[in-house]
Amino acid sequence: MVVTVSVLGALVSGVSAAPDNDDIRAARDRRETVKDEAASTAEQLELVKAEDVEVADALRALDEYVALQQAKIAAARQAIEAAEAEATLRWVEADQVGEEIVELVAQLQRLAVDAYVGAMRAGTLLEAEDLSTGLRMSAILDVVTGDRGDLLERLRALESDSEDIARAADGAIIDAEEQERELESSVLLLARRIAAQEAAQDELAKRIAGHEQEIREFEREQYRMAVLIDNLIAEELRRSAPKLTEQSSSGFIFPVEGRIGSGFGPRKHPIFGSVRQHNGVDVGCVRGQPIWAAKAGTVIFAGWRDGYGNVVLIEHEGYVVTVYAHQSKLSVSKGNSLDAGDPIGECGSTGWSTGPHLHFEVRVGGEVKDPLLVLPA
Repeated sequence: MVVTVSVLGALVSGVSAAPDNDDIRAARDRRETVKDEAASTAEQLELVKAEDVEVADALRALDEYVALQQAKIAAARQAIEAAEAEATLRWVEADQVGEEIVELVAQLQRLAVDAYVGAMRAGTLLEAEDLSTGLRMSAILDVVTGDRGDLLERLRALESDSEDIARAADGAIIDAEEQERELESSVLLLARRIAAQEAAQDELAKRIAGHEQEIREFEREQYRMAVLIDNLIAEELRRSAPKLTEQSSSGFIFPVEGRIGSGFGPRKHPIFGSVRQHNGVDVGCVRGQPIWAAKAGTVIFAGWRDGYGNVVLIEHEGYVVTVYAHQSKLSVSKGNSLDAGDPIGECGSTGWSTGPHLHFEVRVGGEVKDPLLVLPA
């Protein structure tokens, strides 16, 4: 951090230091720089988140496309299986028909040869016992010979059909396999793209986490700078106004730099308009101006109390309690041990108040006393 290390160390250790305006300006400049860096990182974070959404959308679209391609592959494989089954069936049918025809032809040939061809000569008709027997034998031979020719033609036709069927089945298988290869190649390319985009999404997630961590670091540093600035201002005010650090005979210092606007005793209430006892003194201050413990002690209350607004009560030795009301912000909690001059909050106008000021009370044994009796003259 661009701050004066010696000043910070002195504040932490409790050793008094005398910061100058350069220290405060440097701390404020650093706070503004950190604020700007946090804003810039937040903008980058939004852009990265937008990129992450786009990548996620692209991944979903790819998933849908891959699912479609895989469905096409499944359909192609079913088509291949159907084509193979059809081809197998056709081949089986063709083989069965061919076998049947061959067997039939063989039977007819054997029958014809056994019955007529072996016994017949060129003069079969003339050598027959009678004309009718010769004509019948000649007719049977013609029928057998004619049937054989018909059967051969049918066999050739069936074999041709079988070949056409086989070629068609083979073509369907080749086309389906080619389609499957193309689709599988497409899915492989898509898988590579998905892997690349998932890697990009992982990288974006890491960048988002890094930006978020940077923002948290910036916020912590802004807080540290704010605390440091408050302490530096308090020290500068004490240094520039020595009387504020002077202790009274009772060990009290002024709790804030400013002029007393309303003293202790009866007065007309600025809000209600009635005359009431004013149990303390009002010291004018600027909103956000540091308020200090008037004396060493222990915080017995820090919080909200109706008309007092944000108020701190500090108990000191001798049954003495000091009250610091209307603060805009509190810096201490119940149980904190304080030295005189330790910051306890900031000037404000909370509760029943008409403007920024500190209402300061001193109570001894529960009874209110005029603070001016114990504060430095």
